[in-house]
Parts: sequence; structure tokens; C-alpha cells
Amino acid sequence: MSDNKVSILSEKFENEKTGEQVEGITIMIDGKLKNMLDIIIEKEGGYNNYTEVIKDIVFAGINQFVEKHKR
Repeated sequence: MSDNKVSILSEKFENEKTGEQVEGITIMIDGKLKNMLDIIIEKEGGYNNYTEVIKDIVFAGINQFVEKHKR
């Protein structure tokens, strides 16, 4: 993976209870993304793995997006 790219794989799954199709994603942690996440884990503390960091980053980004686009 090039240092300036993010590889994301997508796969469809079926919710066993509802039958609803949901999308699952896999993010390849490599290159500059890995380096940045390593810095966050080192400086912030409280993170045990990349999954925890990515979760917080996604929710922070969603919240920022929503605030920016409120009418």
C-alpha cells in the first residue's frame, strides 16, 4: 500500500435476526495511516489497539460533519 492511500475492503453480511443486509468493512492499517495511529496510541494513552482508535476517529468525524451541516 502506498503511504498516501487507504485500502478498505467491503463485504455484505446478513443480520440473522432481521434478514437485513449490512455492509462490513476492513481497513488496512499500513503506511502513513499506521504511523499516525501509532502516534495517537502513544500520545493519548488508553488505546489497546487500532480498532479502538479508528472507532473514536470515525465518531469524532461524524460529529464534526453533523455540526458543520446543521441548518
